[in-house]
Amino acid sequence: MDQTKIYKYLAQEASEAEVKALFEWIDESPENREEFIQYKKSWALSASSQNDPNQLWDNLNKSGYKKQKNNRFILSAIKYAAAAVILFSLGIFANNMLNLTHTKPVYVAQTQFEVPLGQMSTVFLPDGTTVHLNSGSKLFYDSNFSAGNRQVKLEGEAFFQVHSDKNHPFVVNTTEEISLKVYGTSFNIQAYPNDEEINTTLVEGSLGIVNPAGEELTRLVPGENAQYLKAENRINLSEVNTSVFTSWQQGLVVFRDESLNDIASKIERWYNVEIIFENPELKNDVYNGTILKNKPIDQILEVFKLTSSLEYKIEYRTDKPTIIHWN
Repeated sequence: MDQTKIYKYLAQEASEAEVKALFEWIDESPENREEFIQYKKSWALSASSQNDPNQLWDNLNKSGYKKQKNNRFILSAIKYAAAAVILFSLGIFANNMLNLTHTKPVYVAQTQFEVPLGQMSTVFLPDGTTVHLNSGSKLFYDSNFSAGNRQVKLEGEAFFQVHSDKNHPFVVNTTEEISLKVYGTSFNIQAYPNDEEINTTLVEGSLGIVNPAGEELTRLVPGENAQYLKAENRINLSEVNTSVFTSWQQGLVVFRDESLNDIASKIERWYNVEIIFENPELKNDVYNGTILKNKPIDQILEVFKLTSSLEYKIEYRTDKPTIIHWN
C-alpha cells in the first residue's frame, strides 16, 4: 500500500474511494493489518517524540518500512498529528518508546489523552479505532490494551469510529453504573463527570449498554439516543436527528429544547470561562438554535442577547478564567 494514502487517511484527507481501497488492503492479510496498526501507533505517539518527524520516520525505517520519494507530504502529516493530539503518558515504555522493531510494545503504566478547555483533538488507538475528543475531555487506556482486550475510559465527550472486530468487542467505560459494548460502529457519547446524565447516540453499527455485571440492558439501533439519568439509574431511549449530537465536530452546536443552565456548562468548556447566573431563575429557560464554536465569546453572548431578554457582563481576569455574568 502506498504510504501516502495511509497518511492521507490518518489526516482525514482521504477520499471515500481511497478509504475503501485502504480497508480492502488491510483485510487482505494479517501482515497488512499489522503494518497499518504500526503506522497508527506511530501517528498517535508522534506528540511524544518531541515533535520530531524525522526521528519518527527513522524508527519506521528500522521497522522495515520503505521511505518513498514523496515523503514531504508524510512528514507534514506527522507534524499535523503532533499538533492535533495531546498525549500525556503516565509512564514510559519498558524499552525505547519509539523503537518500533518490537511489534508489541510493552507499557508500564496507563496512557491518557487530555484535551484542554476550548480545544478539540483526534486520537488514533493501536487497534485502528479513531476517537474525536471534545473540549475538556479525557481518554484513558491501560497497559494491556490490545486487539484482544479493547477497553477505554472516557470522561467528557467523544465521537468514536470503532474498528470492527466481532470476536473482540470494544468497551467504553464511563461511570461505575454503565459501560458501552461496541461491535464495530460509529457513535457519540457525552459523559462529563459533573453532568447529571450520559447521552449516547448511535450513528452506524451496533452498540449495547451493559451494567457492572456485564448484562446488556439495551441495544441501540442507528439513529437512536440513550439518555442515562444517573440519580434515577434509568435509561430513556428515543429516535433523534444524529447531527444534533455530532455536529460539534464541524464547529456547530445545535440546541433543541435545552436549558440555559446546560448551555452555560457547554460554553464554559468551549471557551474556558466561568458563567455566573445573577438571576437563578434563568437557568431553567429553554432555548433552540445553533452556535458556531469558532466565533469569539462576545459574539455568542450577543446572539443570546438579541434573541432573548438575556443581558451579560464580561469580567476579564489575567490569572483566572474570564467571568460572564448573566442576568
